Amino acid sequence: MPVYLIHGFRWPRAAIRIHTILNNIDDAAPEYVMSPSSSGAYIANFRSLYPELLAELPDLRLIEQYDPDDISANAVSQPYAFVADKIEKCNLSLDVGEVMGKGVKADEWGALVELRDNLANGEKVGWYIVYNGDERRMRSPGGRGESSFEEEEVPDDEERDGKKGKGGLRGLLKKSTR
Repeated sequence: MPVYLIHGFRWPRAAIRIHTILNNIDDAAPEYVMSPSSSGAYIANFRSLYPELLAELPDLRLIEQYDPDDISANAVSQPYAFVADKIEKCNLSLDVGEVMGKGVKADEWGALVELRDNLANGEKVGWYIVYNGDERRMRSPGGRGESSFEEEEVPDDEERDGKKGKGGLRGLLKKSTR
């Protein structure tokens, strides 16, 4: 399961929802910001709102903490996501000192702090270790950020019993679209 060392700041989920609504970002899902479509929509929005800042942050990405083994009610929506200008994936091991030792350029740091002030004022800019147990949140087979779920034909009760009908919910949906 992926663990990341990131440089950035926490973006509270409530602030993400408000930003999404106030900026009318239709292609973004506030609860799923790492998907390619959501992440792309947010970063495009940041570029339009803060072009001078994003010019200094060419590698800006959004990342979420996520534990697929957590089945509590709070697991669906973590309290925040992260806005990061540096992300290093830890496969088996990672020299944290080496990554952090590379540092962050002053222009990038200043731009990230200003972006933080606009999105999540009061949050700390720093280094975080983030666990995300669902790599599918970062990619999709089509590359458009859509779900990787593919609808499969599941026989309804009549079909399983040897009858030809197309009943059930799928049959109803197919009939209503004709």
